[in-house]
Amino acid sequence: ERVSPRSLGMLLFGGVAVYVLIHQLSGVGNLVEQIGNLDWDWVPAVVLFSFLSYVGAALSLSGAVPRRLPAWPTFLSQLAGSFANRVTPVSVGGMAVGIRYLQKAGVDPPVAVTGVGLVSLFGFVDHVTLTLVFALFAGQEGYGDIHLPSDQTLLAVVAAVLVASGIALVLPVGRRLALEKVVPVLRRAVQGVEQVAANPAKLFTLVSGGMLVTLSYLFCLYFSLQAFGGGAGLATVGFVYLTGSAVAQAAPTPGGLGAVEAVLIAGLTAVGVDKEVAVPSVFLFRLATFWLPVLPGWLAFRHLTHHGML
Repeated sequence: ERVSPRSLGMLLFGGVAVYVLIHQLSGVGNLVEQIGNLDWDWVPAVVLFSFLSYVGAALSLSGAVPRRLPAWPTFLSQLAGSFANRVTPVSVGGMAVGIRYLQKAGVDPPVAVTGVGLVSLFGFVDHVTLTLVFALFAGQEGYGDIHLPSDQTLLAVVAAVLVASGIALVLPVGRRLALEKVVPVLRRAVQGVEQVAANPAKLFTLVSGGMLVTLSYLFCLYFSLQAFGGGAGLATVGFVYLTGSAVAQAAPTPGGLGAVEAVLIAGLTAVGVDKEVAVPSVFLFRLATFWLPVLPGWLAFRHLTHHGML
């Protein structure tokens, strides 16, 4: 679908309304005064890591398909995908742009779909791995008011999931759904993993690119916090970002607008960051990672479309 000025206007006004509402509900003081306390020396680092997230995304996509992709257009495709994500929920637009770009680059449609799926799959694996690592180190710094579930709770959750899955497979409807929908998808995913695993360079590019994306966003939030005076260590901020962003991805809004801000502010305040620091820090983080890429993403989208690469 074409992106209309109306949809962009709704996104802009919706974003303004969300930030005004969050600021009022958080009960912090004058936001203008808080912005006056910004240490501009940290801003270049925030912008740099926002840029690096697209480098990581381009690397991840390049590693997910057997064909060699040109570096610059692939980077632009990730910018264009981020623009599409601003007007579609749950990253649907970005995935569609990625598949279309791969097809235009000469990748067979099934391979293109599998490649974008592999980016999402390994991105999830990277995210879970980093969450466990940062949870370990954050435990040494202290979680503040955040308490991790006990081993018994985790085992109970796993057992409940297994029991529910078993019941679903026993029922005829569940078996039919698994055979017709789930199994074919898993089979294609396994085939894609096997193709990538056969090429160690591709596998390394796929995994490292996904790691770079997640770490770039993590450092963006950390440096945004430092720009307003800090208040938490790197491991703690990383743990807050990794857990908070995972929860916020369930929101049906473009880019998790509203949900990401609320969850990250709540997480930072829970680990002891003053709310007068947490609110503007999260706003700066979202400015660099959500709003600033909109115009470059639109230009990249138009460029690729004009040159027949989308």
